[in-house]
Amino acid sequence: MTGDRTRAGVWSSKPPRSLDLNMDNISVSSSNDDETLHSPSQNAFFQSFPRGISPKYPLINYVTNKWDTSRSSRGRSLSTTSNTSFDRHRYSWMAFILSIVTAPRFRRYMVVYAVLVVFAYVGWDFFLQPMLEERKVIIESLDVAAMDKVGGWYGTNLRPEFADIVTMRTLSPDFLPRLEKSSRRQSGRRRLLIVGDVHGCQYELERLLKKVSFDQTAGDHLIFTGDMISKGPASAGVVDIARELGASCVRGNHEDRILLLRSEMKLRNILSPESVDRNETAQSDVAERKIARELSDEQAAWLQECPVMLKLGSVTGMGDVVVVHGGLVPGVPLERQELTSVMSMRTIDLETHVPSSGKEGMPWFKLFNQYHKLLVTGQERIDSSPVPTMTVVYGHDASTSLNIRQYTKGLDSGCVYGRKLSALVIEDGGKNEVVQVKCNEYVKS
Repeated sequence: MTGDRTRAGVWSSKPPRSLDLNMDNISVSSSNDDETLHSPSQNAFFQSFPRGISPKYPLINYVTNKWDTSRSSRGRSLSTTSNTSFDRHRYSWMAFILSIVTAPRFRRYMVVYAVLVVFAYVGWDFFLQPMLEERKVIIESLDVAAMDKVGGWYGTNLRPEFADIVTMRTLSPDFLPRLEKSSRRQSGRRRLLIVGDVHGCQYELERLLKKVSFDQTAGDHLIFTGDMISKGPASAGVVDIARELGASCVRGNHEDRILLLRSEMKLRNILSPESVDRNETAQSDVAERKIARELSDEQAAWLQECPVMLKLGSVTGMGDVVVVHGGLVPGVPLERQELTSVMSMRTIDLETHVPSSGKEGMPWFKLFNQYHKLLVTGQERIDSSPVPTMTVVYGHDASTSLNIRQYTKGLDSGCVYGRKLSALVIEDGGKNEVVQVKCNEYVKS
């Protein structure tokens, strides 16, 4: 009973033979030799066992991987089996991760995520971070506590007066759009057409007026933001159109320069077209003196009456509207604004708030908009009463081109340089839109 296992189930001491089982054909059968195998599949399966051999161990121990044919792999100890199980577990995770990385969909996702990361970095580094830093610098510059450090801000001293310049005027209320939208029962409508720098581009001005269907008799009023003349081909023609339509205007830096030059030429008796000034050496001097001679006394007198600042009054959604050519320093009353700067400013020094005509520095309109936003925010924290705000409509800054913001509206879109002539149309109820026409190029930018 201690030898080979008998039919009653006694185990043999002889070592088992290695068997390769066809796992696809495994089926369960009785171990009773008296039972007859009738199934062909069972016969085919048991053909893989050596005849006359009785297994010593359970059949599962005889199953081996077909690719593992080395003899050493068949007789591994339990410790080796345990290590192998650990290695297989580790390698299975590595294979799983490798399968994910090598999957086409995973690679596509990685490309998308990489692009998003790059866009986020570029957006932060080149746009969002500079904007936040700029806003911080502007807010710090508007802190009243910083005024004492520089000995006072611009506007705290008296400004110089000019006897031959009209400082400020107020538009007639008859031209101002109604606060509420016109009803059908009301007679007529009111529109303001505020035009940016024309620079002598008469043809483009006529096209713009035609595009908006300008009709003086129907309640339309035309306003120029300065620099109506100079550079372009028909300065005198633009002035004639403005006079014929009863337009309003503000004094720009080019009107100021031409009018001062014309007064000087008139005193020196060299204003007539036949006269020659030997001091005309620079090309710009020649062009400006030519325009000064082209203007008649009536045209020059009309330009002389253009104020530096034109107050329009209150417009729905815009607050008090003021038209200037260059810009305004925030927080300084109109009566204390320096006139030359109002006609020519582009930037503002953040420490002293002194404006400059140069392009290096903080644009004045950014400081102006932030100042009024802080006013509104500060008032909202106290109570819900409305805050008197101001909107400035201006020209002069062709390099920035059309620049429409909450409290500033820049309309110089570089018409004389072949870009566009822009106009802000304000209707009853505060509705407003920008209308533009394409321009011919008269001056290289």
